[in-house]
Amino acid sequence: MKQRVITAIVMVAVMIPFFIFSGTPAFPVLAGFLAAVGIFEMQRCIGSVKHYAVSVPTVIAAAGMPFLVRYVKNDVIGYVFFICFALITYTFAVSVFSKHRFQVETAAFSCSTAVYISFGFSALVLLRDLEHGRYIYLLAFIIPWVTDTFAYFCGRAFGKHKLIPDVSPKKTVEGSVGGTVCAVLVTLLYGLLIGAVTESKPNYLPLALVTLIVSLVSQCGDLIMSLVKRKFGIKDYGKLFPGHGGVLDRFDSVICVSPFIYFMTEFIPVLKLFS
Repeated sequence: MKQRVITAIVMVAVMIPFFIFSGTPAFPVLAGFLAAVGIFEMQRCIGSVKHYAVSVPTVIAAAGMPFLVRYVKNDVIGYVFFICFALITYTFAVSVFSKHRFQVETAAFSCSTAVYISFGFSALVLLRDLEHGRYIYLLAFIIPWVTDTFAYFCGRAFGKHKLIPDVSPKKTVEGSVGGTVCAVLVTLLYGLLIGAVTESKPNYLPLALVTLIVSLVSQCGDLIMSLVKRKFGIKDYGKLFPGHGGVLDRFDSVICVSPFIYFMTEFIPVLKLFS
């Protein structure tokens, strides 16, 4: 526990400058770094990291994606679509010509997880660049981490019914509900704070609804990554954060929720969080 607390404090201290200067290239640098490390961890997990013809281009593409979505404003969707399609085609082509050294199942897993991870971190940059984005993108961190923290404590205090024991034996229904309720309350307090210290006005009903949905999605993201770890028989994805594991152990829920927050706040007008 002591190691986890120390690591958490150091991690927050390191990330604060990136958050303060999130409107500068510093933030895509952070997102690109985390995406690259996350994909490296996943490639190592599924056994494709030593297939350098696949792992190296995938990591490079992931590192560059956050810069692409920020600085290529025109036709960015077309660029992202082409890069993803080209990378998928290339990965399966490597499998075709590898003479069974790079299995098609591994290629499929490599492609799907690479898109999942790179899109998740790139969506953080998209969120930051929205109107009121300087407040909205932080929700991609606040909601999952508050949900996870309070789900743990509520589960320990009240947990009696296992959630999905085959995937994550320690998670409980009571913890899940408690984490979601606390996430909604904390987000409403966050909105109240933003409204008090800035000129932005929080819309509390959309905030509560979005938080409810995102909290549930964040738990799905956690379970998805737990399922992958169980399938490949590993405890943690990495050791970058002592006591917490790797990037995918710490940011599994964050990368899952960021595209959902972006879609809801950008394309569903009634869910506008700030005005």
